[in-house]
Amino acid sequence: MIDTTSPRTRSRTVLLTGVTGFLGKVVLEEMLRRRDEFALDRVYLLIRPRSSRGARERFARDVASAECFSRLPSNWQERVTVIESDLEESDLGVDAPMRAELAEQVTHVVHAAGSVNFDRPLAEAARSNIDTTLNLLELSREFTRLERLIYTSTAYVTPHPGEGVAIEERLAPLPESAGTLYQAILDGTVSEDLLARTGHPNTYTLTKSMAEHLLVERCGTVPLTILRPSVISASWQYPFPGWIDSPTGFAVFVIQLGLGYFRVVAGTHEARLDLIPVDEVAARTLEACYERGSPEVIIRHVVTGTEASPSIIDCWDGISGFFRTHRVDRRPVLKYLGPKTWRFGLSELIHHRLTLGVAGLRNRVDRRRARQALTRLTYTNRVFPYFTSNSFSFRSSLTPNGDREKFEYIRTVCQGVYRHLLKRDDTQWVLAGREHPGHGGDARWSLRQPHGNAWIRFGSWLVTKVLRWTVASVTVDLPSFEPARRAAAEGSPIAIVPNHRSYLDFVICSYLAFARPDLGIPIPYIAATLEFGKIPILGKVLTFLHAFYLKRGVGREDPELTRRVHTLLGEGKALEFFVEGQRSRSREYLPPKRGLLRCLQATGTPCTLLPISFTYDRVPEEAIFARELAGEPKPRMRLGPLVKWVFRAWRGKVALGRIHIACGDPIRLEPAADVHAVGDAVIDRLKGASVTTTYHLRAFLHGHRLNGINPEWLRDQIEARGGRVLESELAVPTDLDPLIARTMGHQFAHLFEQDGSADPLVREFRMTLFEGSRESTG
Repeated sequence: MIDTTSPRTRSRTVLLTGVTGFLGKVVLEEMLRRRDEFALDRVYLLIRPRSSRGARERFARDVASAECFSRLPSNWQERVTVIESDLEESDLGVDAPMRAELAEQVTHVVHAAGSVNFDRPLAEAARSNIDTTLNLLELSREFTRLERLIYTSTAYVTPHPGEGVAIEERLAPLPESAGTLYQAILDGTVSEDLLARTGHPNTYTLTKSMAEHLLVERCGTVPLTILRPSVISASWQYPFPGWIDSPTGFAVFVIQLGLGYFRVVAGTHEARLDLIPVDEVAARTLEACYERGSPEVIIRHVVTGTEASPSIIDCWDGISGFFRTHRVDRRPVLKYLGPKTWRFGLSELIHHRLTLGVAGLRNRVDRRRARQALTRLTYTNRVFPYFTSNSFSFRSSLTPNGDREKFEYIRTVCQGVYRHLLKRDDTQWVLAGREHPGHGGDARWSLRQPHGNAWIRFGSWLVTKVLRWTVASVTVDLPSFEPARRAAAEGSPIAIVPNHRSYLDFVICSYLAFARPDLGIPIPYIAATLEFGKIPILGKVLTFLHAFYLKRGVGREDPELTRRVHTLLGEGKALEFFVEGQRSRSREYLPPKRGLLRCLQATGTPCTLLPISFTYDRVPEEAIFARELAGEPKPRMRLGPLVKWVFRAWRGKVALGRIHIACGDPIRLEPAADVHAVGDAVIDRLKGASVTTTYHLRAFLHGHRLNGINPEWLRDQIEARGGRVLESELAVPTDLDPLIARTMGHQFAHLFEQDGSADPLVREFRMTLFEGSRESTG
């Protein structure tokens, strides 16, 4: 029976176990985030001391510091009480005064602790999964306000009954009573063939099943709910998508396939893997707390269901697709997926044992790593085939979550593993440059990409080479593109409106769309000045690369341009134009040009603007810009200087440092919108997405010797104002032009525009920063 009393009319105090584990953290976060709705008064946490660390130290180090809690109010710990406890002790190691306090206060017990090690000896697994549960049950009998004990089990307590055979929400049969089997384990007289007799694949699922039986037999008047989640993996929504801190279960599969070492998998293509997000399990746990007064033991499968679950080959496609793009080590390749036949043995010998054996011949360190990798692969193919070869038809009385698409969830898990377990920063994902791990053949990669004509594929191959010659890294803030990806999925026309710092801008923007089709941004058609079209050969080639030409500075609507733009939008093409109109020689943001915004409006179709910000340590045109800033005229566009620059790059004579790309929040351009306000909003979004590098700091201070100001001080000031500073190892040239050194200040000047600090050092710095006037735009 579901409690219909408003949760605000009765406070709840929860005793929670397993908070140092993956699920336990998310259950705690769920309770604290929904504390008002849940009417949460307090959470008592039972934590076992380990080694030299007590419970409170473990809580501070392993729980409170977890990113899982980063979005809660800063005072969230005020609702938490940590209790040092050992669940394997009969009294749980809790002293009498605390037991008395718990007896008076606790309304709900949530038991999320347990060992998920599949290989533990039966006696050890019984201590972790049975003894602890029964000890907690005995403590719960003392709680005078207890409304429910919630036990987290596993959906796999029922051995696989055969393909398509329903698994109901009831106790799984055992060959003998759970009490008899448990006593035999305690006495050390249990038969060695117990797993074979019960049908369980490992001691974890067997001891969980026995714990369920014993709880039901012994609970008496204690209201009991048993939750049976399937394969728990990364969060879908809360505390944020992709959070995971446990390299077990499906994460093992993802890591080993993603790193490119797991190439021979025991399983079947069509077997369905029932993956359930950890936050959905946490939400179901809170739902169970609302059930009150039911005399019946409640058993609930917390599962996704067969139809909505991905197959093993679906999992492979999703994991390999993600890690081929976000490459960490070897390129993911699947050589064999099937049953453990002679073909499996031969494939494992060739692609696991021999490959790693050869890799271990280099030196002692590589030999140790190869042995460890082979141990992990062998273990995975020993314990996982039960799950990768069988589909489980769980029946659940809970309404399934219908808004979770399986491939999108696999991608979310991969993102979480990439960020939280492999410790890769997806705000600085490497797109190209010397730090990129490579594509396993640039030409083969460019031919494999799903979109692009022959010229674009050839151009992308060439750009890959040139960036490797000239740039340490081109990094992308991938999370910043998520709103853009959602906007692209909605189907409205897209116009990319980058800042303009170099001719490389439109090259890299198209390269990003070509290399990362999963961002949902089509390879754009680029509005370029007519001067490009007049360059021999290059002007024609650029049209094959999606360039179209316009007259700059006309000052009125161009009907032919409007028709061209309308046609492209009608065909579902993405446009790209530079709202500043021309390259900024000083890195200062120029006033927005609104001609193309009006042109977009004239089509009568609402359009989504994507403000993409490019940050360069150095730009290829630096020497030319220095001359222009000194008053020399702008040189005419010619093919020769470009060819010479590429030749110098090939010889290793060009070093641009790093390039970073980020996307500001999309802007909706409606037919009736004020284009002046839209143009200003685009510039503001570009400023917000821009970053500073440590090269900019060093280069600026190289030209401005200020007492008391060094790169560390300047970095602190920028970050204190909400700016972001990225590391760059590029050295500042000793002969850096002073005019170029001054331009570096415009990378972060917008952060100090409205600064009212009374600090004399800050005031002196601002005077230096804003000395001079805006560059000429003529």
